[in-house]
Amino acid sequence: MHPHESFRETFAAGGSLLRGGPLFNRERAEKVLQQESLSGLIVAEPVNVFHLTGYWPQLGKMGFPAPTLALLSADPKKPVALVIPQFLYYLVYADSHFDGGVEPYVYTHRAVTATAVLGDVEEPGAGELRIYRDKGEAPVDAVETHRRAAVQAAAARNGLSAEREWAMVKAARALDMDKGRVGVDHMAIMAMLEYSPLKATAVAGDNTLRKIRLVKSPREIELMRLASQANADAALAAAGTAREGATTQELRASFFSEAASRGNAGVFMSIDRMISEVVDFEFGEGSAFFIDCVSHGWHYHGDFARTIFVGEPANAMRDATRAMHIGWEAIREKLRPGLRYSEIPPIGQKAVRDSGLDFDIPFAPHSVGLTHTDEPGQDGRPYWVKEDLRLQPGMIISVDCPVMNTGIGGSAHMEDLSLITAHGAEPIHTLTDPVIVV
Repeated sequence: MHPHESFRETFAAGGSLLRGGPLFNRERAEKVLQQESLSGLIVAEPVNVFHLTGYWPQLGKMGFPAPTLALLSADPKKPVALVIPQFLYYLVYADSHFDGGVEPYVYTHRAVTATAVLGDVEEPGAGELRIYRDKGEAPVDAVETHRRAAVQAAAARNGLSAEREWAMVKAARALDMDKGRVGVDHMAIMAMLEYSPLKATAVAGDNTLRKIRLVKSPREIELMRLASQANADAALAAAGTAREGATTQELRASFFSEAASRGNAGVFMSIDRMISEVVDFEFGEGSAFFIDCVSHGWHYHGDFARTIFVGEPANAMRDATRAMHIGWEAIREKLRPGLRYSEIPPIGQKAVRDSGLDFDIPFAPHSVGLTHTDEPGQDGRPYWVKEDLRLQPGMIISVDCPVMNTGIGGSAHMEDLSLITAHGAEPIHTLTDPVIVV
């Protein structure tokens, strides 16, 4: 299939999945919130707003801090609340025609006569709806008709708020989140809660959010399939451009271009152990090196690595790629719910030793999703430290297989994404040979 055909199909399929609204695993969220004694979550980081609502805040893409909030109640019967600037709801959000599950709380600005300070008095008056003025010289088209109806319905349903803070207060009260412990992900929310009339206590919520993201919903899994297949295809297409005289910058540009042609956005590409984007050197006859490619589609990440031989490699490189393949195949057969992260590397390393080969390969697992490393760390630590997680159905993991030896005539790595199922694991993209010969 031509990449442009793939792009159109992926784009249509991804858009259809996103239109369903909230993406997160609700059952998983309910369990995590209960375990952590939280009445809910209030988030402002775009990745978290997107996960809870299906909408990536437009102003977040433009660098504005915390203009849009999402609120998730511990009560599963409550909808997700979206606190959003009224004009952006009208100009951007309404065009997506989301199916539901999200309750909008739109805000404008304080009316000219309002002088109240948040928390001291009742909510100040809100400004008027801001929409395009109809000059009446031609019929209003369907886009504008829908936008107006959508924003007017949102304003009528929950009223207009004067500011983001007041819309948050209104949403929190409706979701029974006006007291108790609330997980937050942004300093701005902590400040708003401190000066608001709510009785809720803010606690750090990043790890809570990562625990929820760890187990994907069915729609998230489908988005991951689209993103990871496009990422793998782009990496393989780019690998075909590697040859004697070609450079690392040309190879990286090819991957980013191939990813874009399939609907993904490039994130990074490691070439021959080097991730730095300023490094540039030529490949020669006999070069043997790995590529590790990451891009995202619909904000979900693919992660794929293979080894490239330009001509005939050193014998040690052939042994190295055979070792990592043997280890990964042994691990793939053993992946299943209940297996701990710490139990995964020894499986691959034993298989390598049993084959008579001697290479240092970590076989290190990590979750992949809305970020490259999409998993919680150890609770209570002042900085992120990987938790020794047990695999669960609905997790999508990578097992990194880089050969961590020098003096072998090059570098080697392979990496695939696997969905943990009730009884084992399955790849979420097409599997290929560990070595690409060009």
